[in-house]
Amino acid sequence: MKKSILLILLAVLVLSCAAHAKKKKSKAPQWLENPKAVYAEHMYLSAIGEADSRSEAENMAAGNLAKIFESKVKTDEIVMQRYMELTKGDKSSYEEQTDVTKNVNIQAEQTLFNIQFAESYTNEVGRVFVLAYLNRMKTGEIYEEKINRNTEKINYFEKECDDSNNIMFKYAAMSAASTVSLNNEVLLEQLGIIFPTSREMLEINYNHNDIMKKTSGIAKQISFKIYIKNDDENKVTILVEELMNDLGFVLAEENLLEIQGEVIFEDTDLNREQKFVRYELQLKIIDPNGVTIVTLDEKGREGHVSKTEAQARAVRTIEKMIKKELKKKLITYFDGLVTK
Repeated sequence: MKKSILLILLAVLVLSCAAHAKKKKSKAPQWLENPKAVYAEHMYLSAIGEADSRSEAENMAAGNLAKIFESKVKTDEIVMQRYMELTKGDKSSYEEQTDVTKNVNIQAEQTLFNIQFAESYTNEVGRVFVLAYLNRMKTGEIYEEKINRNTEKINYFEKECDDSNNIMFKYAAMSAASTVSLNNEVLLEQLGIIFPTSREMLEINYNHNDIMKKTSGIAKQISFKIYIKNDDENKVTILVEELMNDLGFVLAEENLLEIQGEVIFEDTDLNREQKFVRYELQLKIIDPNGVTIVTLDEKGREGHVSKTEAQARAVRTIEKMIKKELKKKLITYFDGLVTK
């Protein structure tokens, strides 16, 4: 009898603890309802993320924090990669403290620095909530240091340009300066939201628009011509010309850069209902000294219900290669001139 009573009491105690734990777990924290009540707006920027796991909730919180900025300055993935390469030797004292500073890539065009993740909360159905925040003053100091370092880099590249008589090097230096300057514009815009007082006190000794105009002016002094064998309809020639024009270079008979190549389209029988076309593309860019500075060698095949459509697909594939791979290789060559 005593044993039965003991077992009953034990069961009641377990159920009571479980009910208490469930009640405690289901009680939402104050920051979930009103994050600004816990993280005062004049000291912090904060946002909440919700997902099925802690890591996913952190990503959502960081993304929601980024929406506060709605940056008007846009940079693409190539610009971001170039910026990282051009400044990779310039780590700030904050970035060396990896346990303190977190850099979060929200998307290719935006990176936020010093995002911290505070409490997490899991509700009764297993959804995880995480609060992300930026300490305005501390983050402002990080941004100020990065902006100042970028400013030094911009001034360095511009001086390199001014001290050189080689037009290829001058373009490389100003192209690097414009890349760092474009990313500095993003940081300055973000700092204006994070800690406006710090932004107002910064002294920037260069003009972003002047940097971009100077780069464009030098680019126009780099001329090129194109000759691609078997390009009967000039489809590939036009694609290469568009790429070079996008970089600011001009097409001319008297040229600094010469682009040579060959394109081949061949019908391929794979014993299927679809029609297949095999393509092969070879390109090389030659500098004023006759040295090949960039090459592109690609081949493959595309299929469709008709030969015409299959070849059209092959041309579109080649277009992607030119816009991505050829552009990347050419930019890497110019960046290499000023980072050796």
